[in-house]
Amino acid sequence: MQCLPQGVYRPRNAQASPLYPLVENHFDELERVWEERYEREYGFWRPVVRHVVEQFLDCGDLRCGFARLWCPTCRKDLLLPYSCRRRCFCPSCCQKRALLFAEHVDKEVLADLPVRQYVITIPKMLRLCFKYDRKLLGLLSQCFYASVKELFQDAANDRHSLPGMIASLQTYGDDPTRFHPHLHSLVTDGLVSADGSSVPIPCPDPACLMELFRHKLIKALLAREKISPRLVEIMQNWAHPGFSVFQGGAISPDDHEARRRVAGYMVHPPISLERLRYRPETGQVIYYGRQRGCGGDAGASPARIFSALDFLAALCLHVPDSGQQLVRYYGAFSNARRVPPGAPASASPPPAGAQAMPQHDSASGEEFARVRRRSWARLIKKVYEADPLVCPPCSGPLKIISLIGDAPVIEKILRHLKLWDRPERPPPPPAVPSIHYDEPTVDPDKADQWPDATA
Repeated sequence: MQCLPQGVYRPRNAQASPLYPLVENHFDELERVWEERYEREYGFWRPVVRHVVEQFLDCGDLRCGFARLWCPTCRKDLLLPYSCRRRCFCPSCCQKRALLFAEHVDKEVLADLPVRQYVITIPKMLRLCFKYDRKLLGLLSQCFYASVKELFQDAANDRHSLPGMIASLQTYGDDPTRFHPHLHSLVTDGLVSADGSSVPIPCPDPACLMELFRHKLIKALLAREKISPRLVEIMQNWAHPGFSVFQGGAISPDDHEARRRVAGYMVHPPISLERLRYRPETGQVIYYGRQRGCGGDAGASPARIFSALDFLAALCLHVPDSGQQLVRYYGAFSNARRVPPGAPASASPPPAGAQAMPQHDSASGEEFARVRRRSWARLIKKVYEADPLVCPPCSGPLKIISLIGDAPVIEKILRHLKLWDRPERPPPPPAVPSIHYDEPTVDPDKADQWPDATA
């Protein structure tokens, strides 16, 4: 086996991941039985799911297109397959998207402002409203920003300055088989005036913020007739409100690593391939819990076993609708108020009634667009700690000489290189009985038929 030099990119084998055979073997069956087995729990079948899954199955496949690379030093040609870039399904593309988002937030949005992380959750009783009507998910960020704005402006007694907030909607948590709509957000640690300067305020009380958010969200759901006054009365008698607002510590403008880490976590993928195991002969999936302890498996959440159809159905529930916004910018971080890093602050606020315009010019916007287009290879380097534009034989720089997307040309090139035909794959396994999510969890150390999670 040829050993490649350190730092040289080895194209990933998407078909070797446990998610790929799981999807390939069971997705068609899932679509056939959806109405009978899953429609009542998860709602109607959404065509966008098939589109996303088909793109995922083509991710990293040379037969679906590639970039042709050339090394001027050793004069070799290489092929780099395209990525699918689908949201909330392909773990590899989601991770690259998270890195790009974290970099954009740190460099282009937060500027020199201190921020805090907030995580907002809602009661299980209200989650059903959002499961069957995904348009309501925007209410979470709208109501939370309205609560932050009201509380911050009251604390500063300033109605002209605004807080800045980046909100990311997520429907999954540590267990990807549960529909758990919640909000991750980065909020300025104070208000931001019209000229971009920070207006400090005392650290807000998360309990007060939670009560205000609870009031606004329930009021919005009542106005849309998604809940009844009787349900509100029942919720008011609960010993625990069911809502929660986690408030993180302040992150200084100089701590770029912390800002990128928190921003990347806001858009992390639904599942981790390292925690996923799939056994095709039995049609079962085991998903290991996250390691929470400091040493070994101490404090790890338990592993759970699912049927492949049940796990895949729950995973498809997190695929967003086409065009659905998962990340929103409010207040000082909105496009109309955002001040780019290094931009001179305005000497005076804009006149009353004047519409605020974006602070950046067209030249800087075009430059960022060019950087964004070049960033995918750079993000691959950050994910895999290897540069895809480095030649494996000589470690020289590679140049992109063409992008191949025409099907006849792709087939002609791959047949010439003997890369067109795939080895025959065994037929899909037979269907197995469904395993309900509430089945007892298993200890992975005692499940001899499953490989170790750290293997």
